Amino acid sequence: MTTIAKPDHIERLWTAPDGTTCILATCGEPPFYSVTLVRDAVVLRERRLYGRASAEMVAAGWSEAAHKT
Repeated sequence: MTTIAKPDHIERLWTAPDGTTCILATCGEPPFYSVTLVRDAVVLRERRLYGRASAEMVAAGWSEAAHKT
């Protein structure tokens, strides 16, 4: 069973016109960053990463895709 650590900090990175929101959460335990896409309380995608720069790059890529539709 996988235990998910409680996030230390949560920030909203962007929101698409359809209401999809990208959230970046940081944790004190590895992996340190979680990037999550949420729409209407449903998790659409999630990636857990070890570096903030990597997490921001994933979020930027998802933003480009979300804003093209």
